[in-house]
Amino acid sequence: MKAPTAACPVHRPPPHDDGHEQFAAWHTIASATAGLSELDRQILDVIAGYYRRLRAEGFASFPTIEMMAKSSGARSIDISGAIRRLVGLALIAVRPGSGRYANEYLLCLPKRVAASLSSTAADDALPPL
Repeated sequence: MKAPTAACPVHRPPPHDDGHEQFAAWHTIASATAGLSELDRQILDVIAGYYRRLRAEGFASFPTIEMMAKSSGARSIDISGAIRRLVGLALIAVRPGSGRYANEYLLCLPKRVAASLSSTAADDALPPL
């Protein structure tokens, strides 16, 4: 599994923002990516649910492959393959866990998509000439 890189910027809201709009935009864009299987979308939903709980309650347990397999009814090996596919599409990044600590799944978008979102936001902020 890959850690965040320049090609896969981790999507984190600014500290002054509650992040709800940015988080919802990430989930909408990531879920609409062409070529995703139903299992890929279920994994995105589990990761989105983790971040929702984290925002609402201030704490949430990282989702594990076993937990994702149980909730989706898929085999653990299929979940691992889907996670690798999502990392390859730059929709998530994985910060590996160690020992008893689970992997952390980070939100990210492909560089070209993130750049287009940034330029659109910058264009909206400029006054008309």
